[in-house]
Amino acid sequence: MATIVFAWELGGDYGHLSRLLPVALALRERGHRPVFVLRDLLGAEALLSPHDVPALQAPLWLGRLTQLPSPISYPELLMPFGFLNPRALTGICRAWRHLLALIQPDLLVLDHAPTALLATRGLGLPRLNFGDGFCLPPPCLPLPPFAWWQPQPSARLQDSEAHALATANHVLAALHVPALTAFADLLHCDAQALCSFAELDHYPQRSAALAPAPHYLGPIFQLGQGQEPRWPDGPGPRIFAYLKPGYAPLEQVLRALQELPASVLAHVPGASRKTLAQFSGGRMQLSAEPLAMDALSRSCDLALSHGGAGTTAAMLLAGKPLLLLPMQTEQWMAARRLQSLGVSETLLVDQTEHLPRLLRQMLDTPRYRTAAQAFAHEHRDYRQQDSVAAVVQQCEALLACEPPLQPEPCR
Repeated sequence: MATIVFAWELGGDYGHLSRLLPVALALRERGHRPVFVLRDLLGAEALLSPHDVPALQAPLWLGRLTQLPSPISYPELLMPFGFLNPRALTGICRAWRHLLALIQPDLLVLDHAPTALLATRGLGLPRLNFGDGFCLPPPCLPLPPFAWWQPQPSARLQDSEAHALATANHVLAALHVPALTAFADLLHCDAQALCSFAELDHYPQRSAALAPAPHYLGPIFQLGQGQEPRWPDGPGPRIFAYLKPGYAPLEQVLRALQELPASVLAHVPGASRKTLAQFSGGRMQLSAEPLAMDALSRSCDLALSHGGAGTTAAMLLAGKPLLLLPMQTEQWMAARRLQSLGVSETLLVDQTEHLPRLLRQMLDTPRYRTAAQAFAHEHRDYRQQDSVAAVVQQCEALLACEPPLQPEPCR
């Protein structure tokens, strides 16, 4: 029996856990021992504890940095999480090493865990870099900008990457590990599992930049976990909304949904009793607990979300269009891709007064549903269990010390 650590550091809510858990459970069925080391133990209590999977708190940067501009690249994204402070980042990396020494894993599976990637260089442990397109940026020199559809300041991209690289190499020197020659080297592991479809990749330039072309395993997300959805009675379309409690105009959006001539089922993780009472009743039901995404995707007519990879994939595979309300860079990148496919519209934070009109437009205009159904038809043969099995096979190959699979660098 092998002990396998599943590590997650950046991002929020259920997306990363929902992607990791099916793989962990499949490996446990084959006799291995999964241990989760996580950013957020609240999500672990909701999703992992029913399966009796152990979870520990990940070492994290707790400092607060102010006056940083919005990140335009992956190195800039990491700066508020320690990659601006060599001393702090060294301490976090040492904590990762001490924690792993206690767990004694045989394999690491890393989902958006850049500090763990840095900390585990040179340990001799096999590592699988796992995630969607945003978590696994194409290893270009320099790493590509987030807003690939707009011109970006090349000097800033290079300077930011050089600064993050210098911080990372300071840590590696303290750990007596050879330096990175480029920041993209941080992402190199013994194998990689790119869990997305090409059309949903946050970096559309990946296929043109890499040789050979990247291999997309397809998305992995939890379908059957969560409460069975119970749609409120009443005529009209069924609208599902998955909204974050930190979304600034949350109450305004919930109020607009409540007033629609539709059956509305909304999920807000950790919603307060006051919010639940205020927005539950009549044609709308609000849940603070996760809902079963397979049943939701089959039964709804339209979904609202911030653009998370799991919710997006579940809805599109069921042929359902989306209205996206992005909150941060990753979601903006996803919204841009989906809108180019014709399956979604995007609503800015300061435009929520237009929500009722835009919902009516999407429900009354067949082209959104037609485009979503075309996507579902294109991927009609996709089976998530095949993707899970492929990752399990990668993990067991690494445990058997088979030759490592390295991602190709950009030319």
